[in-house]
Amino acid sequence: MKRDWEEMLDQLEEKDLAEYLPETLPEVDEVTQKRIEKQTLGKIKKERKRFSQKQIVAAIICLVAVLGVVGREPIQAAFERLFYYLPGAGMYVDEEENIYYEAEIINGEFTENDIHVRLKNVYAENHAVNLEVVMTGNLAELTREEYENDSPDKYDKLEEMYALTMEYDGKEHDMAAPSKGVTSEDENDTYMITRYRRDYQRYVKNVEQTYTVHIAGLENTLSFRLIANTGKEQPENIGASQTQNDITITAKADVAEQGICLEYYVLTDETLPDFDDDFMFRLMPMPYGCRNLDSVTQEKFQDMLYVTNKDGERLRYRGQESVENGRRMLLEGTAEDFPITFHMSPLTGVGKERETVEIPMPESIRALDQTVEFPYGTVTFERVKGERIKLSGQNAAGEEIVAEAKDLEITYTITPNEGKRQLYGVFMEVKGSLDGHPQQIYPDEDGKFRFHTLVGSTNETVTLELYDPYYWIVDDYALVLEEPGSVK
Repeated sequence: MKRDWEEMLDQLEEKDLAEYLPETLPEVDEVTQKRIEKQTLGKIKKERKRFSQKQIVAAIICLVAVLGVVGREPIQAAFERLFYYLPGAGMYVDEEENIYYEAEIINGEFTENDIHVRLKNVYAENHAVNLEVVMTGNLAELTREEYENDSPDKYDKLEEMYALTMEYDGKEHDMAAPSKGVTSEDENDTYMITRYRRDYQRYVKNVEQTYTVHIAGLENTLSFRLIANTGKEQPENIGASQTQNDITITAKADVAEQGICLEYYVLTDETLPDFDDDFMFRLMPMPYGCRNLDSVTQEKFQDMLYVTNKDGERLRYRGQESVENGRRMLLEGTAEDFPITFHMSPLTGVGKERETVEIPMPESIRALDQTVEFPYGTVTFERVKGERIKLSGQNAAGEEIVAEAKDLEITYTITPNEGKRQLYGVFMEVKGSLDGHPQQIYPDEDGKFRFHTLVGSTNETVTLELYDPYYWIVDDYALVLEEPGSVK
């Protein structure tokens, strides 16, 4: 991945840097640099099918700037601080003296040519203005080739048809959306786009002013004003809310022609991974009580998060998408289904701790009794098995070469602590390994973890770095939404 973006940077011109770099960037320590790099590159890899090359370049430029490749002056906010918010609610969780702005909506929605446009989730943090624009209706008819996920054509066409600009400081500015999504109805080989969502962020020197949003092909505009707000509103004033174990979950719902649109947000100072297919490539969060993949059934996944109507019947999903610190879901249902109840089972959290342990490299098998303590459990290394093998390949000159290595099988167990947080998984990086991949293995039926790694044959020990401990947060949430926020 690094090689890809380094090649992209080599092709950039000075004007590209000027376009994408913010005015100033923070100073960060080495640990934070590594975390920013890991998270950013992971996001790019995860979303590269949805992102255009231009958007990926923008993310890479900012990443490189933060890591110190491009020098900038330090600024008012630290990138390493996590920021959590309830969109459009003025609720912010922040431990630093930063300035936040809530929106006074002047014109938040309109309907024109049977297309409904809505402004959502408007706020600002320091000088970063954030907003979301959602369009619904028969927006565009695309061919199968234009619509396929691995083709940028659908977003290029929609952006050309509904290009968005924002007017402030007396000028009209072009806007690029780093995150976007579509909903469609398909018939034969054509797709009708019925919903188009775009998220925007813009750095503005003078935040407290009026903003007007223009969309190509439409005469009506959206508008809002940002006002500094350093106070905090209680989540119960926003929607249904429940706090357990220092984690607050809040939810709200609207009723539209397509069904019930429910949004939920998690307010915490912890990292909480989503339960979706993307994590299959890294670590799929395990439902509470499941010790191996064989114990994870479809029913278990369905019981982790669901919504019931007033009669206790589960509402069917029609679609979902990620939002900041939460998820937006479209459910089959009407206003007659209220009150509805949002159910969420114990969550998975990810810690920031890093620990190292040195393991001996035996010629055959060696029993171990080495432990690594984490806040919510203990990792115990029980056994290491070493086997000498031959590796063959070609050098740069195309010549056949043979090298000797050791294939290590390392066995360990995880013992969770009692209490509300219980460790069940951790990533491991084998320093100096020849295969070079982080290890996260699900336990076998006997509850033991086993993984293989290739190391040099002359080493007497191998160092493991343990990081990103995964743990259950043992609480159940049930939020009752008495009535929809709006019915359209």
